[in-house]
Amino acid sequence: MNILCGCGELARMRTSWTENNLARRFLGCPNFMDPTTNCNFFQWVDAPLPNHWYQARMYELHLHRRNAQEQLIEVNNRNSRIRFYNRLLIVLVVGMVLVKFI
Repeated sequence: MNILCGCGELARMRTSWTENNLARRFLGCPNFMDPTTNCNFFQWVDAPLPNHWYQARMYELHLHRRNAQEQLIEVNNRNSRIRFYNRLLIVLVVGMVLVKFI
């Protein structure tokens, strides 16, 4: 779906996670964060979710996905620190061995 906004740029598809429009996709101006170039283009792509139960499930899935992403970032950061300390330990051990032989 290629739709141009009022700026003449390709509108970007995003997903709303507000309480009133859970999981609704929309097209918007790619410059929405820049008040000087934002043309305020906005168009819904999806209809509202059919009922409260479905909205609650979609929001729950959204939270699970966000939590999983945060956990993945934590694990990657922890692994980076472990790799750093392992390399530091290797350098120290090699340094101690070299000092002992000199």
